[in-house]
Amino acid sequence: MTGAGIARCGFLAIVLASLSMPAGSEDGSASNAALIAALEAAVPAALVRHDVPGAAVAMVRGGEVVWEGAFGIADMDGRTPVTIDTVFEAASVAKPVTTWTVLRLAEQGLLDLDAPIETYISDWSLPPSEFDHTQVTARRLLAHAAGTNFGGDPGVEPGETVPTLREAADGAVLEGGPIQVSFSPDKAYRYSSKGYALLEMAVEEITGIPFPEYARREILEPLGMRSSGFEWTPELRDRAATGHDWFGNPLPHYEHATSAPGGLQTTAGDLARFLAAGMTGPSGEPRGRDVISPGAVTETFTPYPFTDDETLIGLGYNLDISTGVLVGRKSGDHRGFKPIVFTIPDLGAALVILTNSDRAAAGAFADIACPWSQLLQGDPLRPLCGQLYLIRNTHWGLAAFLFAVGSWVGSRPVIDWAKGTRGPINRVRSWRGLVVAALLFVVVAWWGFWYTDIPLGLLGYPPTFYTVRFDPWPTAFVWVSWAFTCLVLAMVLRVIFPKIDQTNET
Repeated sequence: MTGAGIARCGFLAIVLASLSMPAGSEDGSASNAALIAALEAAVPAALVRHDVPGAAVAMVRGGEVVWEGAFGIADMDGRTPVTIDTVFEAASVAKPVTTWTVLRLAEQGLLDLDAPIETYISDWSLPPSEFDHTQVTARRLLAHAAGTNFGGDPGVEPGETVPTLREAADGAVLEGGPIQVSFSPDKAYRYSSKGYALLEMAVEEITGIPFPEYARREILEPLGMRSSGFEWTPELRDRAATGHDWFGNPLPHYEHATSAPGGLQTTAGDLARFLAAGMTGPSGEPRGRDVISPGAVTETFTPYPFTDDETLIGLGYNLDISTGVLVGRKSGDHRGFKPIVFTIPDLGAALVILTNSDRAAAGAFADIACPWSQLLQGDPLRPLCGQLYLIRNTHWGLAAFLFAVGSWVGSRPVIDWAKGTRGPINRVRSWRGLVVAALLFVVVAWWGFWYTDIPLGLLGYPPTFYTVRFDPWPTAFVWVSWAFTCLVLAMVLRVIFPKIDQTNET
């Protein structure tokens, strides 16, 4: 069935569900059945539209997990289907879980969130810089307010030597070199996975045990996240999805030197259980579920007060309050895996989306999450969805414009050639040949910049199509690229076949 056919069937399912099920909850939101019907229609259509092999999705309502869904293929080579037990790499969606780990230590009185982080790291120190390192604290690191530099842990190939955490901190594997303070702390939001590696070092020194073990004992197990871990185990590997690159080729599970920034392996249901724990439970269970206090949970959703920046960021989450309802959001980005979570504590609702492809970007997430949000009270994702759909429509509009201009530019040479009023350039050394070469170079450079690893590869980044991933709707942007190519080739045609009376090149 085509993507359009799936969408039509899904729309019919939503309509039938709305007619046959209760109108909704007391807060004005749709019923669980209607929300599930929307997701069961939206996910397959999004996978087809964006050419993503598989996804696992889970939904929280009323502070508990009420639905888990599995779609598509976990491994394109083996044609293994995704199930609700399939394990995905969470990438940076691990950061809210890491945040709870740090807050747990703070509430145990073992870590001061506002003390210099180097207080807790005895055998490593930040490289000298012009900034005050005593301002680099756990709280600021959690909020990306400590001024540490950008770059994550792309991992190494299976079988290769994995650097130690300290070696990674010194730049052995991290993108962009060693961890350092590159900006003034506290002034502005500077996303930094490297800052979370500092937190990992501190947790290990304070507890005397590896970060994955402490997180499992203090966070994962108490919350019932039994299919999750900050390190690979044989049991998790046996259920792991395979990541796929932009072209659908399978990728290995890369070995990472760091765990806290993005080393969580998990299922959609387990992540949904974590998000539910940040809400009041269906039977009045407290936020935090006694793993951390309700007050600590509130801190994670409290905007950090940057001095020179109005970015809304909590501890571990990006925040949005533009509709009057707080939305926490966190996405992740590993080679072959793209996840995202949305949590709306005041509505007791959350959504988890895990995918196994580099092609799953913000556009794919919007195609899944936005129909779900529209059925919730106040459509809490409306501002985000509006921005993304504006980008998509702008892409399509620009593509249509470029195609139209290219068709107009290219049609005249064809018509004139048919009339005999145009002919090919008659001298190899004509200036027109140089123009053609320049135009063709522009086309090659465009595709090389957007659709290869060459640009960032020159800066030392690993092969993973970083550039095209930065576009929030890459599948729509492809049409812009083809339309641009059409226009340039039309210009080439016009240069190659000039007017007969204009063929006296010098």
